[in-house]
Amino acid sequence: MFCLPIPEKKAEQIIKDFGKRIICQVNDASFHCAIQKSKKIGHYISVGKSTKKLIKAEYRDKLELIIKKDETEFKSPMPEEFEEVLKTDPPAQAAFDQLTPGKKRSLMFYVGKAKQIDTRINRALKISEKLKMGFTDLKEMMRP
Repeated sequence: MFCLPIPEKKAEQIIKDFGKRIICQVNDASFHCAIQKSKKIGHYISVGKSTKKLIKAEYRDKLELIIKKDETEFKSPMPEEFEEVLKTDPPAQAAFDQLTPGKKRSLMFYVGKAKQIDTRINRALKISEKLKMGFTDLKEMMRP
């Protein structure tokens, strides 16, 4: 993982205009992200392996970062498989709707990070069943 530092004044202006959850574009690739802050480096955007690969960046590369307001419903991409499972299961959709935005994003990320479509479908189905059982936390849902 590496960080894209953002100058203090720019970061504050972005947060004021768009909020912390934004869409970034680097090297013609767009991704959902959040502006974070640490005492050591100030404001930054954290970039994981998959995003690093997507933007084709290496450590110390100079990057042009375009920041846009994230106007998506969840401030994160909803995996198609998870969306379909929730559409066909109203009790699971109702339970999902009651979750905090962060828990929703966590579940969506977990389903979406699977490479195989069958894995994404199975994860979506398992989560929908666990939601109906009253589970709200991903760690709790993954226990046998």
